[in-house]
Amino acid sequence: MKKGRSGRFAAALTLAAALLAAGMSPPLRAFESLPDALRLKSGTQTQLEFTLPGRAEIDGADEAVISSFDQSATSLGNTVTLTAGEEEGEATLTYRLLGLIPVKTVSVTVEREKTLVPGGQSVGVALLTEGVVVVGSSDIGATPSPARLAGIRAGDRIVRVNDTDVTGAEQMRALIGGGDKARIEVVRGEETLHMEVEPALDAAAGAYRLGVWVRDSTAGIGTLSFYDPDDGGFGALGHAITDVDTGIVLPVGYGGIYESSVVDISKGKSGEPGELLGQFFDAETQMGEVERNTQFGIFGVMNEPVENALYPDGLPVGTRADVHVGPAQILTTLVDGQIRAYDCEIVKLTRQDEPSTRSMVIRITDEALLDATGGIVQGMSGSPIIQDGMLVGAVTHVFINDPAQGYGVYIEWMLDAAA
Repeated sequence: MKKGRSGRFAAALTLAAALLAAGMSPPLRAFESLPDALRLKSGTQTQLEFTLPGRAEIDGADEAVISSFDQSATSLGNTVTLTAGEEEGEATLTYRLLGLIPVKTVSVTVEREKTLVPGGQSVGVALLTEGVVVVGSSDIGATPSPARLAGIRAGDRIVRVNDTDVTGAEQMRALIGGGDKARIEVVRGEETLHMEVEPALDAAAGAYRLGVWVRDSTAGIGTLSFYDPDDGGFGALGHAITDVDTGIVLPVGYGGIYESSVVDISKGKSGEPGELLGQFFDAETQMGEVERNTQFGIFGVMNEPVENALYPDGLPVGTRADVHVGPAQILTTLVDGQIRAYDCEIVKLTRQDEPSTRSMVIRITDEALLDATGGIVQGMSGSPIIQDGMLVGAVTHVFINDPAQGYGVYIEWMLDAAA
């Protein structure tokens, strides 16, 4: 018995070596393209094509999580069919070459179907940064910049002076106004640095300076992506708000989203991105508070429930597995102030097993939108992407040389960032 198992194992090793030697064969390439992770909605079914001879097994889930697990032999390997149960949970699928050598592991997560209210509204966004962002340095008359000499550089955030949190540029100037040597706490990427800086007297202004240019706020318009009726949360933009000079993702000290009106459109053309020109209203029209600014958009909590007349009951969330190349729509708002659906096409999908930007490429096909804007323009970032009756993504960026095309991000990644 032991000898027989040893012989099968040796045969499996020989076959594995042969398959590796033929590493560029179509069956092996198809096998390597299988995902490392799957997310399934309760009650849905998916198939995985394992194009190598072997068998699959699943561990870590009962019938409430994976209600059925079947596999059928093909000319190359096996087709495995998974059906998600009604309960949330996780399982691990392992595929073994010739039933012996584990060659592929797929983590499976089952989630209950989630319903969101799609956005499409134009919103104003205003952020006060956590600390102040250094965008440059300058000498003070003939005196070299004290901050630069201490090692402070563009992209750093000054978050504390002595024992006081920095909340804005004017306040920071007041904190160093006495001219005494100051203890400065700086955040640089993931590092926190401590420096001592002695301000220099600006004789022309009669005030002490650190010799840095800083930014403590930003504002603009974008588009709401979704509202979650379960917890009152929202997501917008689909991409981070970054500092225009340093490129860093601005940390939120305090932020809000506001009702916004599109007053004009700068039409996009090749080499020149267009723009929705909008205006904010006053503080009384604040819709919600921004809590996080991430690579996948801004997130926070709404003051009041949000409705979308096009989808009063909301839409189910589509996972990466649901999205496909083909017709879709985006929801956005132009000068008439109404959320409208415009036809587009998803022309390319990027395989992403972990959260990443630029999940898909979309092309605007709606003649009315092309005529009005030229395609995708600044201010449309965050516009929901709808396909097959599901909310599947959000618009993020436009192609500079082809405004009819742009990138979108899977809504799945936005929800992960919102959690």
